Amino acid sequence: MTASRTLCLMLLLITTAGFAQKPAGVWDVFDTGAKGDGKTMDTEAIQTAIDRCHEAGGGRVYLHNGRFLSGTIYLKSNVTLEIEAGATLLGSANVNDYPNKPSQYPAYGGELVTEKMFIYAEAATNIAIIGRGTIDGRGDDFNGPFLSPSFSGRPRILHFKNCENLQVRNITLRNSGSWVQAYQSCRNLIIDGITVESRENKDIEKPRHADAPGRNTDGMDLIDCQLVRVSNCFINSGDDAICLKSLSPNEGCRDITIVNCSVTSNASGIKIGTETSGFFEDITVQNCTVFDTRVDAISLMTVDGARIERVSIANISVRNIKGAAIFIRLGARNRLYRKGAKAGTGMIKDILIENVQGSRINGYGCSITGIPGVPVENISLREIRLRFDGGSKPLMGDGVGPKPSFVANSPDDANKDVPEKIDAYPRGEMFGRLPAYGFFIRHGKNISLDNVSLDFVKEENRPAILADDIDRLDIINVKAKASSTVPETVRLKNVRNSPNLPKLN
Repeated sequence: MTASRTLCLMLLLITTAGFAQKPAGVWDVFDTGAKGDGKTMDTEAIQTAIDRCHEAGGGRVYLHNGRFLSGTIYLKSNVTLEIEAGATLLGSANVNDYPNKPSQYPAYGGELVTEKMFIYAEAATNIAIIGRGTIDGRGDDFNGPFLSPSFSGRPRILHFKNCENLQVRNITLRNSGSWVQAYQSCRNLIIDGITVESRENKDIEKPRHADAPGRNTDGMDLIDCQLVRVSNCFINSGDDAICLKSLSPNEGCRDITIVNCSVTSNASGIKIGTETSGFFEDITVQNCTVFDTRVDAISLMTVDGARIERVSIANISVRNIKGAAIFIRLGARNRLYRKGAKAGTGMIKDILIENVQGSRINGYGCSITGIPGVPVENISLREIRLRFDGGSKPLMGDGVGPKPSFVANSPDDANKDVPEKIDAYPRGEMFGRLPAYGFFIRHGKNISLDNVSLDFVKEENRPAILADDIDRLDIINVKAKASSTVPETVRLKNVRNSPNLPKLN
């Protein structure tokens, strides 16, 4: 054998041996005993791989070529859980495989406990879930309680508390028992390119719970989180699709961007609230679509004492919205989520919503409302084009909570008094059919509508805009279809310091 042939053979052997070895820093769950057959419980094997990866200083735990049946998994610092395309991490159907655990951080009601989670981490850093595989929560296999803050009996898929430098990328999350993913008091969080398919009662044209009880399957909940980037996600959820919350008076959501997402929901699409204890500030939402959504497309609300300020929402397309296209609400329900806490006075100010287009919007009307003595402030709507269904079609609602007025369009709609409902649960349908088909605005200061176009398909008997108790209202180049039965396109009540309101086109 010549020297050159010998050298080539040695190089081939070295190269082949390299391919046969696992890369450094990768823990294959088959090596720790996983079966991946969808029948054998692989919880211990997966957790062992995570623990060893963490103890070694970090790396990647790898699931591939199988269906891995498991109960609760605890992710730890410097560990990336990778689920390869074609692989599924499958939740157990036995609720006892998701134990409640003591926690250093309070849960929804203030108790120091973590209730039933599929994948959980607490006080971890540099963790990630990646891959083009699927995490299936088996939510259809769990029973109640339903529509309750108590999540006992219904595990979430992902829940992270007080984690830093966290990434979730490209994964599919499906069929959760309750909130699909909840991030609480986390910092520096990236959620990119994920798919959520967790929607019971999929037919938007039926009542919300026509086929099955609801499970609070929020698509994504960001709770008192900061430095968050959400991008390129598709969410189809049984409850709110993307929802920002605050449970602590001393915490809040700050420096959050949500871009390039498409959402559809059995509740609201993109939402701040309902749990609103601390603060929400410096939040940007851009380039998103909201469609086939049962409650509101875009909703901002504070009802438990939180302040909301410096929120920018732009370039949003909405379609087939059963509630309101835009809903802004300052109320005073004042629910508490932390023991010994006291609710403050809520505030909404410095809100910019622009370049929103929508059609097939139900007949409630949009609303921007404060409460007596506490106005919403500095609200600007620009380049808004909305087309409402109009007509006398009865309003469906979402079938949850106190029922609003579902009466068909009646001659009294344009003149009815809207109750304050200061302590009511906030949703766009909370007042029933509003006395304006476009925007009902009440208890506000420095409210601006610029280049707003409002239209309806079937005949309406309400003005396009009704403003009541407003200190400085600017209406600039608003075009609104007029009703043949109502003399005004815009109706003003107690509107002050607004001397230059122009006539409408």
